[in-house]
Amino acid sequence: MKFFIKLNMISALYALALFLAIELIINVYRISDITGWDWDHVYFIIAIINVIGLLLSTLIFITLTRKWMIGSKHSYWPLILWLPYFILLFAIIRGLLPIQFGDTLFPRYSLLIIGSSLLFPVYILFINVYASPLRIDDDDVPEGRF
Repeated sequence: MKFFIKLNMISALYALALFLAIELIINVYRISDITGWDWDHVYFIIAIINVIGLLLSTLIFITLTRKWMIGSKHSYWPLILWLPYFILLFAIIRGLLPIQFGDTLFPRYSLLIIGSSLLFPVYILFINVYASPLRIDDDDVPEGRF
């Protein structure tokens, strides 16, 4: 049961990380309206926030994967399980903050969502492979070594 909770928690964190990055980009017009900054300035700030968030989340995910997932035969389930959490987060936010009439959307935001969603499992796979320990069997070590 503990592993099931950890598996779902790390899957939800993966979904949250991608969701926050995409929502910042989609809501440029709202951020611009609230702060009074022009769109170029908001794009620059969001780009910096997303790069810092990617680096920090990668370190957190590697640490959590090493601590919770590695050593289990089910450690690659987050490659699939992040998607329902991601869809749920989008449904909740679209219900709470619907797009108003007259709002200008980020151009080509649907391509951003689709592209990010297709590449995100590769990112998760990279984290799982990087966090997994290098295993050396006794058969792989030549005689006289170690």
